[in-house]
This record gives sequence, structure tokens and C-alpha cells, in this order.
Amino acid sequence: MRKKMTVEQELIEGLQEVLEHRQGRRKLHGKSRELPDPPHSWNARKIKHLRENVLQLSQTEFAVLLNVKASTIRAWEQGHNVPSGAAARLLQVFESDQSLVQKLAI
Repeated sequence: MRKKMTVEQELIEGLQEVLEHRQGRRKLHGKSRELPDPPHSWNARKIKHLRENVLQLSQTEFAVLLNVKASTIRAWEQGHNVPSGAAARLLQVFESDQSLVQKLAI
């Protein structure tokens, strides 16, 4: 059984492992994933275009789809507010795959 290490000892051990890896003496095991860049910024014109022309939804339907109030959609489309990080990502997802709207409606 391994003796419990202090935080400092764990940090030193971890740094030693990284150094050994950089020197080619150790293979580190882990997962590497590519994560997407942050979603692009959304302005009033882009949001309204996505809703009306791409997804062909009313403001109310769009609000239900995004689980927000219709007043939030109006504020976005009038340029008073902008979508938060999570909402911006969701808009990006719907922009890239409109079939998700139908899949979520089931």
C-alpha cells in the first residue's frame, strides 16, 4: 500500500514524470481530445436570420426550442442583449445542423 503523499509531494512527483516524458524516458498515459474553439459572436441580424430563414421558426417557437423566454429572443434580435456562452454554442449547433430541431421535437 502506498503512503499518502502531501500535495507538495504529488506536485513534485508529477513534475518529475513530465520531465521524464519530455526527455523520452517515460510514456504518459492519458486521453487527448480536440475541443472546439469558442462559438462565434452572435449579433441581432445573425440571430434573426438563423431563426427566420434557416430554422423557419417564430420567436415563440425559437424560445421554446432554446428553453428561454420569448422576451430573451426579442432582446437578442433587437440588439439589447447577446446570447451567453452556452446559448451561443447552442445557436452554433443549430446553425451547423438544422435537422437537430426536428430531432428535438420528437
